[in-house]
Amino acid sequence: MTAAIKTSLMDLHGAIGNLENSVVSATAQKKKAQEDLFTVPLKSNAANDMDPKVLAGRLDSAIAKVEKLLREG
Repeated sequence: MTAAIKTSLMDLHGAIGNLENSVVSATAQKKKAQEDLFTVPLKSNAANDMDPKVLAGRLDSAIAKVEKLLREG
């Protein structure tokens, strides 16, 4: 396995860990927060507007490409 692939896989592993931590943190904050019925919701950013199915598809595609690379390498 080349050093570039190994570095990329380590970066991907770190990013997935960060994503998991962010999800746990956001879930905990959402449970603690009391919804205010009288305020206007904040404008959401593009990351929160992403369809989970689209994100899952992109992750599946990335995983398939990495697996193919590892089989060939």
